[in-house]
Amino acid sequence: VGNIAFARMFAETESQGKIRHLRIANHRDPVTLAPSVSSKKVLAVTAFAFSPLGYLALKASGNAGDERDVFYHTGIKMKLRKEVPIGGQICELSYSGASLIAGSTPKALEVDDQEVIQESNKMTKRSTNDLPMVQYHYGSAYAERIALVENELKEKKLNDLYLEKAVWKK
Repeated sequence: VGNIAFARMFAETESQGKIRHLRIANHRDPVTLAPSVSSKKVLAVTAFAFSPLGYLALKASGNAGDERDVFYHTGIKMKLRKEVPIGGQICELSYSGASLIAGSTPKALEVDDQEVIQESNKMTKRSTNDLPMVQYHYGSAYAERIALVENELKEKKLNDLYLEKAVWKK
């Protein structure tokens, strides 16, 4: 996870075959979605919501954050689901590095992931044990979902996933 400059440099290094990264995330695991912005950016957004004058003070002092404070995940993302969605797969592979190299900026979070965060934000529970989505981050949840795709992934190699997903635009 890093800002756009980091993500672009990481993707460039991947395109040269010097580094490989597989990020495994359970669908609906709120922990794997963070951070999408720096604490500086969170402070600015909060200040804007509660005190526009406070936000202006942050902006004037250069502490409101900018595009460098938005973070992007790197590498091949393997999203594991508990059940197969209609028209989908239990194991989804994606990669945004090629678009970074081409100069475009990917979304920091997919729409599906944004919905998870919004749902989590609506909850007013008192402990992590009361938050139903935190259970998707526990080791047992990962073990259960990996077991569902183990045979499908057994013969796969990370370099093969890069060949499959990372279509380099030259």
